[in-house]
Amino acid sequence: MLLFNQKVIKFSVIITSFVLFPGCAFIQEPLGQKNIAQLSQHAESIFRRQNIASSQVIILTMDEENSVLSAAELTMQEACAALNAYVIRAISGDDFLMLDFLAQQRVISTLDDCDAATKKLELLLQRPILIGG
Repeated sequence: MLLFNQKVIKFSVIITSFVLFPGCAFIQEPLGQKNIAQLSQHAESIFRRQNIASSQVIILTMDEENSVLSAAELTMQEACAALNAYVIRAISGDDFLMLDFLAQQRVISTLDDCDAATKKLELLLQRPILIGG
């Protein structure tokens, strides 16, 4: 009799765990909805700022080359490559929700470097000494 009760208890524990486990394992966004929205807004802001900075570099270097600005722009483009590729895919009509998780993680992991490179170029563009030099 004791052996039968042990089997029933083990079986009950297994069944109960399968019933309860899915409720505990509900996958949520690791950053939460609010943080995802903030991150998305931050990424969009950086994307816009780097495009404005690139446009300014193009305008300022139309007549003559400025190696400092060109190098800073190249550094920014390299740092922001994941963000730019992600945005281009989203704009080109790919379903935004279907963009792969790895691409999203690459954007998140490179966003700080992209922001820093963009800020550096923005600061260089504010310095009148570099224009034409």
